[in-house]
Amino acid sequence: MQEREAKLLCKSNDLVSISVSTNNSGWIIKILEKNKHDPDYLISKRSTDPRLFKTSDAALRCCNRIGFNKVEVFFG
Repeated sequence: MQEREAKLLCKSNDLVSISVSTNNSGWIIKILEKNKHDPDYLISKRSTDPRLFKTSDAALRCCNRIGFNKVEVFFG
């Protein structure tokens, strides 16, 4: 799911939760929708791989742009 799709789903209250977790090469954002059991990952415009953020701050700013004020962060 791209950032613009996540923004639209957040505005329509179709997103349940969002979490940021660390990967070996960066930080990724996991999004859970209301009617889906499996979470989606935020992807970039050019790839279908999960979007990698270099810092946790960058990932959290993206979550804020999407519309979430409360985010779970997982280390490890």
